[in-house]
Amino acid sequence: MNIAPTTITQKGQATIPVEIRKLLGLKAGDQIKFTVGPKKEVEIKPAKRFSIMSLYGSLKPKVKPKLSGQKLIKWEEQAWPEAAVERDRRIMRRL
Repeated sequence: MNIAPTTITQKGQATIPVEIRKLLGLKAGDQIKFTVGPKKEVEIKPAKRFSIMSLYGSLKPKVKPKLSGQKLIKWEEQAWPEAAVERDRRIMRRL
């Protein structure tokens, strides 16, 4: 794949061509990792993405949790709308 060259700005920024972004599955806000080889060739890879739930269980808790991972997700899904309603009530009281 031949790609047109990219210019580096005074701030050290460069635009990644759309073909490469599509190939790597990159979108705005994603992080990338640069690796420099022995012949000074540079490899660009997407940085690994993770979610908070992927960290669940990586640390041993001091006490046994009362909720399993799935129950925690359900609880969180129910809590968000309730929190939004409460936030809206507080905002309306100030008006």
